[in-house]
Amino acid sequence: VFNKPAGHLPPRIIMKGAISIISHLAPQLQARLDGDCPRFLSPLVSTAQSAMSCQTDEANDYDGADESIEAAMSEPQPSDPSSLIQELLHSSDKATGMTAIPPNSGCITTRIKNRKRAFDKLYASRSKTPTFDPNSEYTFEFFQHLLLFDEFALNFVNPIGKHPLHGMLNGQPLKFMAAHQIQETNEKGRVTDEEMRWLWSFDLWHESLYEDD
Repeated sequence: VFNKPAGHLPPRIIMKGAISIISHLAPQLQARLDGDCPRFLSPLVSTAQSAMSCQTDEANDYDGADESIEAAMSEPQPSDPSSLIQELLHSSDKATGMTAIPPNSGCITTRIKNRKRAFDKLYASRSKTPTFDPNSEYTFEFFQHLLLFDEFALNFVNPIGKHPLHGMLNGQPLKFMAAHQIQETNEKGRVTDEEMRWLWSFDLWHESLYEDD
């Protein structure tokens, strides 16, 4: 979610291809590039490349940096307690349609697709459950390989290729955020009001954003 209009964007055919790739990774993507407040929003759990949870140990006071933050992360098996699919079995909302977990698979891609498919269905039904547990710790891994932090550029496969971000952002930082999106709609299903309750929000700045100042 940005506070100013977008800057200089690549040709429309390039933008269409890039959004198509992102939409494949996140089917519930809300993408709007025009207007005063452009946005790229998608449901957190069904967008993440990998996701898992674990119970926090409240008996031990934590002090110091988490040395495991850079460790490799892999999508857990559906039967593993750390899998977010487990949350659907305990949901009181029958809209999930999940009465049994998918079978375990040695293919990470299959495990990711199963979790994405289940939570996309949940989002589409506007279900209010399951919810995040404050006594659990959640870890997400996103598609950061598409972002070159040192060069501040998006790096897609050809023919879309690499594209610097500073011109597109119009002097704004790249925002990484998660929020609870609350929308009000009219009888035609159109959004009439919206509220964003932030879970977290980080601004990523780069020296290229200042080059034109």
